[in-house]
Amino acid sequence: MHITTERLIIRRFTKQDADALYAIKYDEQVLKYSPDFIKRDATITDIKEAIANDDGTLYAICLKDSGGAIGAITVSRLDYLYETQIGWKIRSEYTGQGYASEAGAAASDELLEALRLDYIVAVMDVDNPASFRTAQRSGFRLFEKRVPYDYHYSTCNAEDHGEVQEHFAAKQAEIGSCYYYFRKYNKNSQTAYRFYGDARYEGRFS
Repeated sequence: MHITTERLIIRRFTKQDADALYAIKYDEQVLKYSPDFIKRDATITDIKEAIANDDGTLYAICLKDSGGAIGAITVSRLDYLYETQIGWKIRSEYTGQGYASEAGAAASDELLEALRLDYIVAVMDVDNPASFRTAQRSGFRLFEKRVPYDYHYSTCNAEDHGEVQEHFAAKQAEIGSCYYYFRKYNKNSQTAYRFYGDARYEGRFS
């Protein structure tokens, strides 16, 4: 993927970008919302290895006028959900200028066409309003609020409705326990009913 927008170039990272990617990885805002980006405690060696071994999951967001990498687009193929997920990370000093949404819109459009996807997804923590707005400005629409699969679900009695309800209420109340799930459909998608309520007045599911 190599894309040129009004202000940006989106391309693969090269070994010359290692220091820039290291700075993105350890940016305060990126660490807050994506602590496991690349690797939780990645060294510069880990960063260089990630660039060398990347198979199309990591792209640099660069300023067109300077060529410097100010952020990253990530692409994840979730085989167990049969979905492709896109993410964006921007260094703090470049936020608030529309770079993330400019990159997100262009990259998601390219991926939808290049991979012949019906739709692509984006997710973010519920306490990340900046990424929420970026998704909207990149052409995504909120699909639902989700609670991640709870590997400790078996610690409560699944046969007891009251206990299950209490367990889920507690999990939803935890900071960072829920996330927003967005979808963006291909402009050529034949899917007629994409979101809850699309067929509300047509009796399609009655």
